[in-house]
Amino acid sequence: MAAIALGLAFGLAAPAALAEPLNIASASLDRFALLSSATSFGSFTWRGGLELSSANAKFGGLSGLIMSDSCGSLLAVSDAGRWVKADVNYSDGRISSLSAASIAPILDAKGKPPVSKFMGDAEALGAGPGGTVVVGFESQARIGSYDVSRKGLKAPFSGLNPPKEIAKGPDNGELESVGYFSSGPLKGNYIAIAESNFDAQGFTKAWIWNGQRSIAFSVRQLENYKITDLAIMPDGDVMILQRSFSTTSLPGSAISRFPASAIASTKLVEPETLFEGKVPFYAIDNMEGLAVCERDGETRITLVSDNNFNTEIQRTLLLQFAYKPQQKP
Repeated sequence: MAAIALGLAFGLAAPAALAEPLNIASASLDRFALLSSATSFGSFTWRGGLELSSANAKFGGLSGLIMSDSCGSLLAVSDAGRWVKADVNYSDGRISSLSAASIAPILDAKGKPPVSKFMGDAEALGAGPGGTVVVGFESQARIGSYDVSRKGLKAPFSGLNPPKEIAKGPDNGELESVGYFSSGPLKGNYIAIAESNFDAQGFTKAWIWNGQRSIAFSVRQLENYKITDLAIMPDGDVMILQRSFSTTSLPGSAISRFPASAIASTKLVEPETLFEGKVPFYAIDNMEGLAVCERDGETRITLVSDNNFNTEIQRTLLLQFAYKPQQKP
């Protein structure tokens, strides 16, 4: 499983140039369902959550997430062009705090920090092959690989030559999700899903590619939700995070899943919705990051929200659930 191999990699990497220690305060969330005592939500069972904050003004804007083996550490990207790395601690099987955190700029191909937020607008993060990670940038649309297994957070950008159509979406709506298939029928391929780049029928555009060929397809999104992240499951299926977030409606979040085989068999993929909920019923904010890992014999799903550096009205939430597919009748 890619997340497990990667965890060993970034957990042992040498300290990164320009990285600095980061003090993150972790306030525990007692529950996910705010108006009931429910702990099970279809395929998901609550395994704890945190509201994260820091006096460091660089912290925030978390838009992509991966978790290491045993869910013991995390790596996130910020849309301000920064890495955030931390150990994840547990108590009685539930996520309880973060420690040993650090923050560093995401470097370009020349090993330099981004010169502006426009150039550093990292919106997507996934585990890649051989201990690398894959980062997607939205404003100046591009996708690159970072060899964090050997170079830690000082790894430079290495372009992956994604399909050119990815960069043709609307401003602030081109790219939100990237991943790499390390198993299953699409093994060896990368995947990217747009945010607001729609086909003629109004479905979200997506692509897979491997350097030799690419396939374009579309994903049916849920109602007015937009796709903000994906994670590749151990069997090669794709889990996607969707969010509903605007100035005119209460925040909502949804999680769906589709088999990788659907990409090869049809031009339109129709995911199965596993969960959908909104404020004030659930502890939800601007959910943008989704990661999968294994702990205590369970598949764990972890979500993170982007507070847009607007700490007066938005929060950075880190939520975790055990995931077990429901048996169909």
